[in-house]
Amino acid sequence: MAEKKTFTLFFTQFLLLGLGASIFGPLIPILSEGFNVDLDRIGATLSLSAFGLLLTSLFTGILSERIGKKTVYIFGNLLFAACFLGLYFSTHFNYFTLSYILFGASWGIIAVSSTSMISDIFHLNRSKMIMRLNTGFLLGCFAAPLLVSGTLYLNINWRYLFLSVSLLNVLLLISILSLKPEGLHNVKHEDDLRRLLSTNRKLLSNLTIILCGIINFLHLGAGFTFGSWLTTYFKNLNIPVIVGSLILCLYSLSFAVGMFIKSFLFSRFSEKKIMQISMILAFVTLTIFFFADTLILKTILIVLFALSFSGIAAAAMSLGIHQNPRNSGSIISIINSFGFLGVVIFQYTAGYLAENFSVNSVIYICIGALFISIIPVSVLNYSHRFIRK
Repeated sequence: MAEKKTFTLFFTQFLLLGLGASIFGPLIPILSEGFNVDLDRIGATLSLSAFGLLLTSLFTGILSERIGKKTVYIFGNLLFAACFLGLYFSTHFNYFTLSYILFGASWGIIAVSSTSMISDIFHLNRSKMIMRLNTGFLLGCFAAPLLVSGTLYLNINWRYLFLSVSLLNVLLLISILSLKPEGLHNVKHEDDLRRLLSTNRKLLSNLTIILCGIINFLHLGAGFTFGSWLTTYFKNLNIPVIVGSLILCLYSLSFAVGMFIKSFLFSRFSEKKIMQISMILAFVTLTIFFFADTLILKTILIVLFALSFSGIAAAAMSLGIHQNPRNSGSIISIINSFGFLGVVIFQYTAGYLAENFSVNSVIYICIGALFISIIPVSVLNYSHRFIRK
């Protein structure tokens, strides 16, 4: 019962992470006009936030295994709430950017420490539970554009969205702190820092972990870029932000449904084979989406793309943890760091190209990333020498 309650609370935490991460994207056209900033500057903000995400993801694994995963998680949770208060009170885009960068840092801390704790608690069903945990994130992504559309329709100040996320996170933290010790262990290793660093160097020499990191680099880079700029892409096609947000909402919901379905498939079939088939289908559907000339057809293809593209990063992370479950925190840090580095590079590139060339460049980037990502997935699937521990 304690494990079930723990998972429910962490699932809710990921839902709030998804909500917080996805509010920004639908608001890009409004933020650009309200703060009078160009799209490339907004792209830089997204990139810097992802850089904060990258830095904390890189070091959270070592830190959590040294001083305790629960301790690190609580710190990240408090920072998360403070950042959204900062977003609410920001009157200048520079302050808004600073708060969003710190949000990225808190996101990395929470994602690594909570995923590692869930991995430790549910070690017998690791792939399934990590997949379902990330489904919570996708449900948050689903709710965000819906809330943005509702807020704009009711003519409510969009800043209240940030305030609401902050208050909800405080309530969640209080609930998590009320958990009994058996429901939330403050796991830490007694290894000294030098030994932990040596362990991380060995993990970085594991080819499976490197391949999983490359997959996450391309998957998260393309996934976050597509979700963040989808509303802007549709606005460039003369489709209002409210409608674009609803389509983004449908995309996120389809992604969550795909994650939930694959949480069952990964327990019955080869993770690597499903990853390969999913990546190929995602590439095909997104390519057809770009050339589709009607909104209805584009919407249908977005749903199919989300269903096929979902779950790949979570499966890669689970596959990497299998290499050395004892050091789950460090492995999650390494693989997530690859993924968030992709977000840093892709988001800035998307903003720069959207401002200086065409908003269609966002789709070009995602299609290219999907095509390239088929290579490491195929190598992981067919080369048995890459799955040695």
